Amino acid sequence: MKNIITVALLLFILPVFAQVGINTTSPTKEVDIDGGLRVRELTNTKSLTLPVHSLPDGTLINAAINKDTPGLRFIGFLGSNLELDQDQTFYDINLNEELVDLFDEYDTSTSLYTPVSNGTYKVEMDFDIGGFTGTSTDLDILIGMWDNTDNRWVLRRTFKHRDILSDEFASARQESYGIANYIDLDSTHVYRFRIIGTYDSSVSSSDYDGILLRSNTGGTGSSISTSFSIEKVK
Repeated sequence: MKNIITVALLLFILPVFAQVGINTTSPTKEVDIDGGLRVRELTNTKSLTLPVHSLPDGTLINAAINKDTPGLRFIGFLGSNLELDQDQTFYDINLNEELVDLFDEYDTSTSLYTPVSNGTYKVEMDFDIGGFTGTSTDLDILIGMWDNTDNRWVLRRTFKHRDILSDEFASARQESYGIANYIDLDSTHVYRFRIIGTYDSSVSSSDYDGILLRSNTGGTGSSISTSFSIEKVK
């Protein structure tokens, strides 16, 4: 009986101090693996390499198994040039060439983005404006993210695209712009990206012929110009 009690005590005490080694006989931590580690629960069907995060209790997760996990959600490109030829008119920006859409939140047929989780997101917009031939006024561009449910901007910026009579600017030049900011998105709302070619009502129709460009092309090559991304922060 004494032996049984001794063995039971050892079994109870040993795990508290034990270190487990896999492919090593000299573990230095509670679990020491000399080799790779695979957690099958973190497998995803998107063929993406995703960051692994730790919940407050130490549970490991990634975005494929938990929609509230921080990380990149969406990257989309402008499929074709968008002509900004109407004064004070909203243009919906359709990012119909998707690189990443982890939860199928962006609908390319409607240009609407519906987040699957409430939270704070980092929204980035990189774009080129070109084709502007105005000679008497600047092009005042308004661009951002629109809450389609509440009919209001949740992220917006204005940019001044200079007229071609300015000394340093040539006709139909291309200029690059960028936005990056943190905003709260609501999973019960739908959003879209929008742009206004000019919001100045005094500008004549011949002076707002700018183009939101799909790509930037020159003598040394070309690249995609307009791309937007959405990343969940928390």
